[in-house]
Amino acid sequence: MTMLKRSGRPVQRVVVTGGAGFVGSWLVERLLDEGVAVVCVDNYATGSPENLAHLRDGDLTLVEADVSDGLPVEGPVDWVLH
Repeated sequence: MTMLKRSGRPVQRVVVTGGAGFVGSWLVERLLDEGVAVVCVDNYATGSPENLAHLRDGDLTLVEADVSDGLPVEGPVDWVLH
């Protein structure tokens, strides 16, 4: 179970924009280590899905999209980290 909390309850799902970049991939890995489900939204302009290849066994969803067009993520999320 995650140690991260929002309003007294555990954080369960986070969207990370730019999650395939250098900093974003580190953040994604850290969140997964905390037991949080992560949705990574990236257009791969500067990042690469290979930066997340070692994390594919975790609760990670990759979405190739440009966030300036909106976030194509369905369902509830606790945080959006942009």
